[in-house]
Amino acid sequence: MNAAWPVLVYQKIGRPAAHSRLQKEWTSPRQLEKMLAFLSKRSYTFITPKDLQNPLPAKPVLLAFMGGYQSFYTDVFPLLTKYQACATVFVAVEALGTYNSWQNPHEEPWQNVLTVKQLQEMLKSKRVQIGTLGLDGHNLLDDEPGQARAALQESAYRLKTLHKIDTCAVGFWPFAAWNPARAQHAVHDLNLPIITSQKGTNSPDEKQFLRVVRPTFLTRLLLK
Repeated sequence: MNAAWPVLVYQKIGRPAAHSRLQKEWTSPRQLEKMLAFLSKRSYTFITPKDLQNPLPAKPVLLAFMGGYQSFYTDVFPLLTKYQACATVFVAVEALGTYNSWQNPHEEPWQNVLTVKQLQEMLKSKRVQIGTLGLDGHNLLDDEPGQARAALQESAYRLKTLHKIDTCAVGFWPFAAWNPARAQHAVHDLNLPIITSQKGTNSPDEKQFLRVVRPTFLTRLLLK
């Protein structure tokens, strides 16, 4: 993949409940490990949004985990260490240490969310960076641009001032209806890369609005 590079977006890691209506949001730890082993074997370089400030390596790949679920700490973080990889986890600051209240519990049981202590521990490893989904985790593209902008600014401010965590990127929920005009207004003045809900790969010159790939077995066929 010489002219384009991927952002692989994950949500929940583990196994869904038997009655889950959101099974496509889940990836098993075994599937994730297979992808990490595949990328490592093919000499991909794992990057984070902060690396976009510099020239990209020959075969970059960015791993983004949306939602900030506890499974990122219990299942993903050990695999990042094993494969000497790095990733970005996107969190809703008001949900830290609680649960994903943005989700309908009739579709799937609520999931516990990362704590501030866990985020700080992972940051020290240099393998994890933190992005924001806003304050409470709902899809910001559903808001008026001014509301979304205020939520993102407040989220980054709270992460920095309350928890000493720098925000490296903004995430919009994957595969939502994409509205570039609203997104542009929402991130105005933040000067951060944006993980969009658009599908696709990225050219070396595009470092603000980043398209995403949903990792599946077939995804490996696209990567060389």
